[in-house]
Amino acid sequence: MAAKLVSGLRWNVSLGAKFLRVVPFFTLVVVFLTLVSQIAALLASFLPLKVIIMLGSDGIPRYFPSSFATLDRDSLIAALSAGTLGFFLLHFLAERMIGWVTSLSTSQLLSRSQKMVLFENQEELAASSYQRYSRALAGGVFIVLSLFGLVWFYPWMFTVIIGYFFLVKVVFLLLYQLSNGFRERLESKLPQTLNLFGGVGFFVAFGFLVTDFIFWSPPGVIIAIVALLLSRQVMQRAAGMVGDLTSLRRQQVKLDALFFHGKVLLPQQVHPEKTLWPLLAPEARQAWVAAVLDELVGPEQGELDCHWQQLGTPNVVGLRAMRANRQYLVKLFEVNRSSWALHEATLMAGYPNNLSAPCWVGTTQLQKFHCLVYALPQGAGPEVRQVKEFVQQLQGDLLAAQLKHEDVKRYQRSRAMLWQRLEANLIERLSVAAETPDQRQDLANLLKQMAHLHQQLKALPVVLLNPEITQDAIWIPAAKGEERATPILLNWGRWSLEPVGAGWPEDEKQLANLGEALRLAAEQRAELSRVNVEQAELAALAFALERECNRQRYVQALELVPRMLERLAVLETDDQPGTANAG
Repeated sequence: MAAKLVSGLRWNVSLGAKFLRVVPFFTLVVVFLTLVSQIAALLASFLPLKVIIMLGSDGIPRYFPSSFATLDRDSLIAALSAGTLGFFLLHFLAERMIGWVTSLSTSQLLSRSQKMVLFENQEELAASSYQRYSRALAGGVFIVLSLFGLVWFYPWMFTVIIGYFFLVKVVFLLLYQLSNGFRERLESKLPQTLNLFGGVGFFVAFGFLVTDFIFWSPPGVIIAIVALLLSRQVMQRAAGMVGDLTSLRRQQVKLDALFFHGKVLLPQQVHPEKTLWPLLAPEARQAWVAAVLDELVGPEQGELDCHWQQLGTPNVVGLRAMRANRQYLVKLFEVNRSSWALHEATLMAGYPNNLSAPCWVGTTQLQKFHCLVYALPQGAGPEVRQVKEFVQQLQGDLLAAQLKHEDVKRYQRSRAMLWQRLEANLIERLSVAAETPDQRQDLANLLKQMAHLHQQLKALPVVLLNPEITQDAIWIPAAKGEERATPILLNWGRWSLEPVGAGWPEDEKQLANLGEALRLAAEQRAELSRVNVEQAELAALAFALERECNRQRYVQALELVPRMLERLAVLETDDQPGTANAG
């Protein structure tokens, strides 16, 4: 940790030197205005205490400055109240001027660096980083001035604050070396941690002040109040300064590319030790895979053999583990895929009927990563020429998979369904690409029938939809005898529930197969036999329309509108919508 601190401080010094070289005047002005703002805020909080003290006393308290004794009490209260308002306005004005000067200095910094546009919102990042650095610098100056004042007026309070800072540094270094949890907290919740220690530091100073007044030789009341306020400000500024400098350090790659001529924008790589990849090394994975299987399956005799299993999804990795003539799929999810892991585990815990998935074993936590385990039958991935056939088969199999009624209701309480997502304002955007009278008329007709469209979609049974039906995610179990191989899917982290037909390919040739797929699925799921084919096709087209609108592929979306209107017309003339047999 010490090496990281030195490296970070060295980089922050070089960044500050860059600011002072390019915009020295603006930087000094921002630091000065920040100090004015902080001091004005301190006085605006200090003067009301004096006013309250005077309001509670008959005259002017004796521990007030002797020059106040000659003034009228009411006049002094009015003057202090006006001073409070004045300092607040000064603080507000200084903050506004800081924003204005920061904008000017940022523009000059970016123009001097002579760089092209590197990434989105680079001007905002440059401005916030410059202001953050100036605020940290001003905070450091404020801390130094405050401690210098305490040395002069209240040296024991100065000693307590310096001792607390040293103690916190030692505690941080020790915990960082000894506790993985503390290291993770510093990475993810540094501001909260610093504020916690800053708050504790204020109460340490307060406790010393009370003890000093009870047992030792305290200073005057005014000095004690000022020292207490300063101690709070010092703790807050110290926490803010460390937080600001650390935040700048985390943006080092972008800031170097913005402000330094010799630096270019490089892809930001996550530190290897913070990812799951070290766990996948051949020499490392044997131990933890064995421990996971012991936890979820139970101890078994036999040598463990692990192999890479490609899943085709970034930040989700798989291992095939063979032990005691049994094969398992062990899936490990990166931290940014934790929601997928939980979503997949939610589905597998209920394990719907007729689900084309490996047999669920369980889930556990490996360090900070979610780990899911399946019993994987012997088999292999599909050949390229087989993929299209298996994709069509899996799409049909998904129609027959059925969740429990309570699981469906829980999903619908949690996530928006297709008829809720397909709102009029989404469809109205198509008008920007509707260039012919027919397109504009079709769009107007669809908007008029939105209520009818929602009614038809809402009336359909819901089915499972898995967008990850890809070659890497398909597994073909070894066929037994003359049985035909039945593919299963290995990725379920993005499953959803949609009206039957949604997610089915919308091109005419494949859409024509939907009726036959419904008929076959109805043999296992009786409620599908009552679904009208045109109604299911309408759901497929509506789902495709939403997808194209979200991608801003409005030309393709407009091509779907006439086909949707055709299905809506058929369903509107049907005496009993949704009662015709599929196929």
